[in-house]
Amino acid sequence: MVTDLLQIFVSGITVGSAIALVAFGYSLVFATTRIVNFAQGSMLAVGGFVTFAFWDDGHLGLPFLLAFVLGVVFMAGVGVVIEVLAIRPLGGFDPSANVGWILTTFSAGIMSVELVRITIGNASRALPEPVGSVLGWERSVVSNVAIGASDIALVLVAIVVMVGFELLQGRTMLGRALRAVSQDRPAAALMGINTGAMVTFAFALAGALAAVAAVFIAPRFGGVQFQGSIALGLTAFVATVLGGLGSTRGAMLGGYLIGFANAIIATIPWLGARWQDTVIFVLFLGVLVIRPNGIFGEARVEKV
Repeated sequence: MVTDLLQIFVSGITVGSAIALVAFGYSLVFATTRIVNFAQGSMLAVGGFVTFAFWDDGHLGLPFLLAFVLGVVFMAGVGVVIEVLAIRPLGGFDPSANVGWILTTFSAGIMSVELVRITIGNASRALPEPVGSVLGWERSVVSNVAIGASDIALVLVAIVVMVGFELLQGRTMLGRALRAVSQDRPAAALMGINTGAMVTFAFALAGALAAVAAVFIAPRFGGVQFQGSIALGLTAFVATVLGGLGSTRGAMLGGYLIGFANAIIATIPWLGARWQDTVIFVLFLGVLVIRPNGIFGEARVEKV
């Protein structure tokens, strides 16, 4: 019983943190543009493979810390490219009325993955643990449940990112400008805010976050792979909707709801892992029936 409870806690909080890290990217872009960037899951895979290419001796062979920093910078650039190619050509538009962004962001994600397949490869790639030890401690086994420094690092990074986004959006001029662009882009432009720059910044930050997420998630999931990353991106989108699109706290809560639900289901003998996706989508539909805008989401009222 103690082993099961500890396993549920460790699995739930680590997997939930991984989902939340990806969900933050969806939430950030939506909070600024009212657009769901369906390339976010693909960007997670690209960020992992690009960081691997910077670090691997068969490619550039850089020290891992430098490779990590360059991967973050590179993915920020990828986010900008996606905004320029997938969003900017649509011009000024109402995201709720013109949904062309669904096809353009989805297509951008496919194109970025195919470019990585051609240039770096298709096989799963292993990345070293970004945090090998904490004050000399590397790993412990408690009641047959392993807890490592990389697990602690993953949880702490998710919490730091959430707090950072909350402070950015609520305590800085940049955050207020991002919120203003989301609420009324023409009015924000009249107030002197460079709305185009704000949208580009949101995509760049989401791209950089994809690289950070890939590096900290990879040790938990056995490396970087296309199928797993894209599947995690889909799960993170569900978590974002559950918590409320545009809400950083909602993305975190949605990630933990799914993480702990998966962990609990896995410990039930007559359910097991094969029922995880089914139960998660039942949970997803149940929450949306009660709160269509998600747990922390707010309904938008258009004034005429």
